[in-house]
Amino acid sequence: MGRYFPCLLGRPQNILTMPEVGEGLPAQRPGFLHGDSRPWIPGTFQLNEAQGVERPMPWGKDCDLLLAPAPAPGLETESLQEVLRELPRNFPVALYERDIPLWGNLILAAEGQDQGRTFTDSAHGLRAYRSAFRHRGRGGAEALLVLPAQFHLDLLNLSWRVEWRRRGGQALLNRRHLATALDYQRSMQEVLRSRHSATLQTVEKAAVVMPHFDDDILQCGAAMLQALDAGTDLRVIWLTDGRKGVSTVSEQESARIRHLEAQRAMDILGVRDYHFLDAPETALHKRGPWTSQLHDLLQDFQPNRVFTVWWADNHVDHFEANRVLQAAWPQGLEATLAASGLWQPLPITTGVAIDANLRARKDEALLAYASQIAEVDYLRVEHGLSCWYARDSQADGLEAFWELPAAEYWNAFRRSGCPKRLFV
Repeated sequence: MGRYFPCLLGRPQNILTMPEVGEGLPAQRPGFLHGDSRPWIPGTFQLNEAQGVERPMPWGKDCDLLLAPAPAPGLETESLQEVLRELPRNFPVALYERDIPLWGNLILAAEGQDQGRTFTDSAHGLRAYRSAFRHRGRGGAEALLVLPAQFHLDLLNLSWRVEWRRRGGQALLNRRHLATALDYQRSMQEVLRSRHSATLQTVEKAAVVMPHFDDDILQCGAAMLQALDAGTDLRVIWLTDGRKGVSTVSEQESARIRHLEAQRAMDILGVRDYHFLDAPETALHKRGPWTSQLHDLLQDFQPNRVFTVWWADNHVDHFEANRVLQAAWPQGLEATLAASGLWQPLPITTGVAIDANLRARKDEALLAYASQIAEVDYLRVEHGLSCWYARDSQADGLEAFWELPAAEYWNAFRRSGCPKRLFV
């Protein structure tokens, strides 16, 4: 299932794959499968109709592009695979997000949406979240995966061939995206097949190990507040130094600003036990003094639960944070890992419900990271993502976590093939 040989890729500055920003779908007569796609990607059709493209129709032989939601494992995947096998290998197919997140390669504007953080439904929240990839987090956007039919089949079948097929120089078929899309597809299967915790139970000690200042509040702020309210001992550890976070100042000044913001956020939460390991941001790797420092902090603290980012989050430091944490993991530490995603959502909807009280307190702490909100409207990004995560619940927002025993998490990491991806 996973890789047998290393996959060498150039090291990105931050985001592993940045989707192309487009102006519409490459089609004149798009056809939809598995339900009407218009409620989920209305902006896409507004763009196409403005260019004279026909309204989408139910899938048939006269269509020149197939539209379908990213399929959940089971009958929907099998049905899509049957259709894909009947199509010419290079027939264009566009998947969009409905119930399952995508490793998208195309972002399209969804204009006409409000600029606030109150969403009418989970689809609206998802479009606000996806706007992180354009307009500095404002407005709305829709993510799609546009590939030839054969490439989609390879991804759905978890086949290594997708990394090596001839690509013809098309921007949407770059190798980094295809390699990481395959990794994501394998990783998502590991999440969906695992028997993870449905809710976070109270524990005596919890550690938060995050790559960047702001990941703590963005990814698990409500869970941290819930733990503190329950009397849990909480230790927060940041891996990188923040030197790349503020684009308008020097790296030294950026790091200074972000350290101060982190201290302010912890003061707001009431956390006193926090640690800076100061690995170089965007150059994090497991061979550094921070790995042994992390080992010592975990060994000394002996947490029952460790919050972190899952390896398939779409950021190079988030990916490398998993290598560092695995290398630093103390022998005999029997803790669970509660992994979350920000730049790439988890395909689950279980975790911590965000009520009005937790929302107000989480937002207050997040506002401490003013330099980052000036770069991207992370409040709107987080509100949109938490709204989409809450689509199967009665809550207004949700922090989703994939929690399972650490040994099972690392085994899933190995099976995904991601540890053999090397950024050079």
